[in-house]
Amino acid sequence: MAFVSAASDTALDTADDRWTRKAMGIVVLCFALNMADGMDLLVVSFIAPSLQNEWGVSSGQFAIVFSAGLAGMALGGLGLAPMADRFGRRRMVALAMALMAAAMAVSSFTHSVLELAFVRFFIGTGIGTVLACISAIAARVAPRKHRNFAVGVLQAGYPIGAMFTGFMTAWALPIFGWHCVLLGTAAVSALLVPVILAILPAGLDAGASGQRASIGEVVSGARRANSIRLWVATICGFMALYFITSWITKLSIEAGLPQTQAIIASAIYNFGAFAGTVAMSIAGTHYDVRRLCSVLLAATAGVFLFFGGVSMPLWGVLASAFLMGVTLQGGFNMLYPLAAQVYPDAVRATGIGWAFGIGRIGAFTGPLLGGWALGQHWPLVAIFALFCGPLLIAAISAAGVSKDV
Repeated sequence: MAFVSAASDTALDTADDRWTRKAMGIVVLCFALNMADGMDLLVVSFIAPSLQNEWGVSSGQFAIVFSAGLAGMALGGLGLAPMADRFGRRRMVALAMALMAAAMAVSSFTHSVLELAFVRFFIGTGIGTVLACISAIAARVAPRKHRNFAVGVLQAGYPIGAMFTGFMTAWALPIFGWHCVLLGTAAVSALLVPVILAILPAGLDAGASGQRASIGEVVSGARRANSIRLWVATICGFMALYFITSWITKLSIEAGLPQTQAIIASAIYNFGAFAGTVAMSIAGTHYDVRRLCSVLLAATAGVFLFFGGVSMPLWGVLASAFLMGVTLQGGFNMLYPLAAQVYPDAVRATGIGWAFGIGRIGAFTGPLLGGWALGQHWPLVAIFALFCGPLLIAAISAAGVSKDV
């Protein structure tokens, strides 16, 4: 199933029906970069309770830290990622990872919510840039019939990175403190910069057309309606996704778990996200990604209400967190291959960057809304119910993306 057909969409140095070692190596690197993104973004959610206690701030006050990072991701997707279609995806990815590493190291020396929020904005800028660029890179190098799988499966690196960080934080936080946790995360991003320069081919250092891609090309003609539907889907999907990823540790504590077990529940959620993303990426080579995305996002609304409304023992909370990861991120991450299908290679980084950059409106408001509801001491089921409407809207919007462009 392909939405576009263009000569420039042929895989880089590979036939349309088979993988090469070069293409596989590039996709594996993109997977690793997405792992680093997951580590850099979600490490704060794991240390948030400790920072709140140390700095004496409420959930509502700390929510600005999450939202600042997500605002930076919007800038990365809308501002920097489109530049990759003109100046080169390899250069932009290396620059963004270096920015993330430096800002993450600085964040370990912050002393207040405002200081941390300021630095997190720059971390988010790097993350937003990398996410859009690696999706475009994977779509370009993968064999055409495996494009959905390549773009989808690399998104599984994100929850794996978050899951690894969750387990490491649960171990390291009581021993070394949050400062060392952030420094360790910074080191991972820094080590990936020379790997990017060594593995990503120089052929990616020029846009497919050699000219600057514009937003006008993204929303021109038949792509306009699809772009709008993608934007609505990402806005609403991100609202629910970043509500969970920002507050899953706190929500698990509200569900009755101690902090260490709550961090483990967060890691289990991310393992579910990995499993769901991989499963849907494989399914995307055989089935309509629009339907996969739509069904799983709609199912997440039911999982939300179950998690928030049913009293459960530890194993029940962990199993529900796993299922939530499968449906929510497994469904949402199918928007990436869907967007890669909508846009041709010449404007793909721009199209993906705008779709997921505009989506940060939801990513920005989701944690704020969740933090406000937590601060008001709403019942857990009511907090989760807030996000069921956006999930259903996202499901409907994804299903409406047209194949006939």
